[in-house]
Amino acid sequence: MLDLRLEEHPAPTGSRDPNMLLAWLLDSLGLVRRRNEAWGDEANQRPLQRLVRDHLLVDAGAGWDAATLANDLGISGTALHHHLSRLHGCRLVASTAGDDGWRRHFLRTGSFTGALDLLRREVRGVLELRLAPLSDWRTGGGGQDAPAGDADVPFRLRVRELSPSTDGMDARTALLADTGMFGDRGVKMGEEVPLGRLVFDGLLEADSPLSLDEGASEWKVTRPRLQRALDRFRAAGMATRAPRLDRLTVILWDAICSQHGRRGEEWLRGKGGFGRLPSDVADSVLVALGKGEFDLEECAELFNTVPADDQMLLLNLLGGRLPYGYQLIGDSGEDVAASVIGRVDRLFIRMIRVASSLETALASDAQA
Repeated sequence: MLDLRLEEHPAPTGSRDPNMLLAWLLDSLGLVRRRNEAWGDEANQRPLQRLVRDHLLVDAGAGWDAATLANDLGISGTALHHHLSRLHGCRLVASTAGDDGWRRHFLRTGSFTGALDLLRREVRGVLELRLAPLSDWRTGGGGQDAPAGDADVPFRLRVRELSPSTDGMDARTALLADTGMFGDRGVKMGEEVPLGRLVFDGLLEADSPLSLDEGASEWKVTRPRLQRALDRFRAAGMATRAPRLDRLTVILWDAICSQHGRRGEEWLRGKGGFGRLPSDVADSVLVALGKGEFDLEECAELFNTVPADDQMLLLNLLGGRLPYGYQLIGDSGEDVAASVIGRVDRLFIRMIRVASSLETALASDAQA
């Protein structure tokens, strides 16, 4: 059954060192769990790296039985089974029964690039099926346009095929568990409804970005724990940070009134940013301020024709700050699914390119 973890790491640009290229590929496939050892000298001697480099890649068309591999690597049969299970789970390796009764393990398609390309197609198909219900589940959205996503956040996603549930999970909870939204440790012991599920339901129903304060108050959790849960949705390409445009009018009104009382009309026209507004809007606001009639309703009406980006710039010049919240990407479930699959495709394109460089480097070393 397909079960792998995809993790985005800085690509080894320009490197032709086979060990570094292979280490990056294993890291990107989530096969290295301890980051502090990932790039050290000892990384080249890890059993998993030696298994792939010295056996599966040396003669990709040949099969290797467990006894030979355990003897060559100097590890126990249990340790070898652990490594082979993970390679089988991420679909890099397959096996077939040999004439001598031993199962022979080999690299799928006979090449690393071919195995990754086949894996990419399979992962895409699984995600399309697993994420399809989002179009029906998402009832919120439309309150404001959501940004395209957080490209600067390293991508991290677990991809697992649907399997029979043993603890009564519904479809939403099963999806979150199979995409890693409950974290590496899974559901917290004694938690009736997982926090990840509460966050997911809240994001699906929200028409405006969800703030940490609102979520922490509603679900009775600490801000750091809630932020970690939300960051997992960002890393998976499902959610993004977005400005609280629903609070923009209130905060802008407060900033204008405060600065008018402190510094006056001339400052507002100059350093306060009113010179960037359409003259009729700026004049109307100042007239309303002078008459004491500039309230929230008046502010909303006068700034109705001013784009949100211009209002945010004005707020910044006035010394105000618009809070940010968390929101699902796009306006529909299809947008969320497209974002996740797009991030997966981009990561696989990089991995296939690095795998091609790895095979070229290994071929050059073999001829030298």
